Amino acid sequence: MAQQVQEEERTDIPYEYHAFRDATVTMMFGSRKQVKGNIYLDGSKFYFMQNGKSIEADLSNIHRVTFGDSLYIPVENRMARIVEEDSSKMLVCVRTIDLYEMKGRKDGFGGRDQSGEGLPFAQIDINGNIGLIELDNHEAQAKAKMFPIRREYFFVLNGDVIPAKERPVMSRYTKAERKRLRTMTEDRFWSWKDEESLAKLLHIL
Repeated sequence: MAQQVQEEERTDIPYEYHAFRDATVTMMFGSRKQVKGNIYLDGSKFYFMQNGKSIEADLSNIHRVTFGDSLYIPVENRMARIVEEDSSKMLVCVRTIDLYEMKGRKDGFGGRDQSGEGLPFAQIDINGNIGLIELDNHEAQAKAKMFPIRREYFFVLNGDVIPAKERPVMSRYTKAERKRLRTMTEDRFWSWKDEESLAKLLHIL
């Protein structure tokens, strides 16, 4: 069966990579720069090192960023990883820290770091102002100290950014075209919440 609900995802740092790494930045007019960079998951921003400091990049000037075999493009002022490409069409994924879940947790670890909110290297403050509740379950305690991650998928179709959800996608097409698409989307092995399923759909959009 296709994955019906996304697996819970967490990370121990608020960055895509554990260390700043080699990145190739392609600018809007084609020039390229080699930097040490990373994706900051609080908002999915691109940061690069300059004179020993991490600097947030202006995404309006960036066409794409390459980390090894992973490609990112700016989508609605956030960095999105390209999952699949087909001619002028793309499926992209934006990973961000799930602030809603962090603020709503009731295990004593919830909430953002009040001293570093919105800043690079911000960490959850588990020993400071928000207090610490003892948990008997060590697995639950370890989990509570990590950042919950939210994934959002988008189709980029001829320059238009469309949420990878049934209503926004289907509304672009005629009744006959929707019927054709549903031969795939209504298959029991296919799901709007599954990355591989969405990648397959891209090729017939």
